[in-house]
Amino acid sequence: MVQHIKISLLSLFLLCSFLHAANNGEVLFKQCAGCHGADGRNKAFGKSGIIAGQDAEVLVESLKYYKETEFKTHGTSLVMSKQVKNMNLQDLQDIATYVSKLQK
Repeated sequence: MVQHIKISLLSLFLLCSFLHAANNGEVLFKQCAGCHGADGRNKAFGKSGIIAGQDAEVLVESLKYYKETEFKTHGTSLVMSKQVKNMNLQDLQDIATYVSKLQK
């Protein structure tokens, strides 16, 4: 009986964590939607590729690049850098997961 309760609680915790991450990604993506579109299918500034449906790991690596690189010139790279500057790794992963699930 105790084992069943432990498994149930663990399952509930994992489900809540998943739902929070999915919701967090959607909420955080709203600040990206101005350039990338609410569906992730706009070419931001007419230059970027369509991000909807891209692989989550690739997206995380791109976001980390913008976060960790210091851009000194104006342009899309600087805009992206400023967007992700104050996000933590979990935020970047949540956005990437959300965007990867958007329909291409």
